[in-house]
Order: sequence, then C-alpha cells, then structure tokens
Amino acid sequence: MDVDQAISELSSLSIGDRLRVVHAIWATLPDDVDLTPPPEQQAELDRRLAAHRADPSTAISHDELMRRIASRR
Repeated sequence: MDVDQAISELSSLSIGDRLRVVHAIWATLPDDVDLTPPPEQQAELDRRLAAHRADPSTAISHDELMRRIASRR
C-alpha cells in the first residue's frame, strides 16, 4: 500500500480514530528529529508574532475560536 492509498483509507475513520493514528505516528518519530520549519514558514510565523505583539487586541481566546469553529458546522 502506498501513502496516498493509506491516506485515502484513513480518511474514512472517525475523527477520534484519525487522531489516534496521528498520535501513534508522532510517537514513532525519533527524539532528535529536526522540526525546524522551512525559512519561508518561519518568516510567516515571525511576521504573525510581530503583528500580534504590535496589536494583541486582534487575538481571540481559545473559547472564542472554538465557538466560531462550532458555528460553521
């Protein structure tokens, strides 16, 4: 089975089961794996953090985020 085929089959699982698969895969990664984002992603993260620091009032709470996500379903 190739990766695309596995992903296709996994997509039919419940969200809880897919999260269990993600956790199981994550647990197999070696402790010394380099998780540094590529330079362009790091630049975007830095830009977003600077924007937040410049105006923290634009952030929303976790509860508000979850409420917005739930309202889209």
